[in-house]
Amino acid sequence: MENNVADVQAQLGTVVFSVFFIIYALEFFGGRIKTFKRPGRDALFSVAGLIGQPIVSGSILGGVIGYGFATLLPSKSMSLADTPVWLAFLCLFVTKEFLHYWIHRAAHEWRWLWKLHRTHHSGQDMSVGLMYRYNFFWMFLLPQPWLGAFSMYTGLYEGYALAVLASYLTNVLTHTSYRWDLYLRAKLPFTEPAWQVLERYITLPDTHHAHHAYGKGAHPNGNYAVTLFVFDRWFGTAKIPNRRQQQFGLPISPRLHWAEELFWPLVKKPLLPKPAKANPTEG
Repeated sequence: MENNVADVQAQLGTVVFSVFFIIYALEFFGGRIKTFKRPGRDALFSVAGLIGQPIVSGSILGGVIGYGFATLLPSKSMSLADTPVWLAFLCLFVTKEFLHYWIHRAAHEWRWLWKLHRTHHSGQDMSVGLMYRYNFFWMFLLPQPWLGAFSMYTGLYEGYALAVLASYLTNVLTHTSYRWDLYLRAKLPFTEPAWQVLERYITLPDTHHAHHAYGKGAHPNGNYAVTLFVFDRWFGTAKIPNRRQQQFGLPISPRLHWAEELFWPLVKKPLLPKPAKANPTEG
């Protein structure tokens, strides 16, 4: 059984990272990234997240929670292994989405929690790289590693892998700089009724780009769901702009110190000085 768990983990990891690097390559070779305001900084933050997430989710949380289950509930090991995969997927997917919605919402409403989440919003351009732009300690709050450890211990690993994959694919499609949704709606106008239904239940680039933007068409304090946008509608935080956004990140993004972004509250830094305004009479 342990071999099955390891195989599922390996397959999931292969699919997840392959999808990420394929879309990142499309953005890079498509010329998107070279137009970004701070491409080098963005890349370094993404690399930090790509390294940090396996350490937190697997090595730290996975090990600690797994040890806790084995110590406190030894009789529950693989106790749910006979659960149908479709039922495990459905339960874990909805639970993970529901928990993420409320954790994400709290991070925008509680100031101390916002500083843990702010790093994900300080990127000044939309890209799949934002998916791994994290404060190191924010990763401890995400529901994925907690549910993952529970699922692996109780034998729901296949359903959990499918749940993670469903959310991950949505994350990729909603963070990419390509506004494929607006493109398809413009090119295939006869599909508009289907889009109007879909956007009410599933997160699309339209609503998630608005979440990362400020200014016209923005909705940073809402549109919290990863995949199930219906949660935003049910709990009053939905906004569907149906337009492109022009400004992403935060007005203070250029003034944030990289060390605080990655390691707050261990590292606290004041805002950097405001960039000097160019003198239009010079030159």
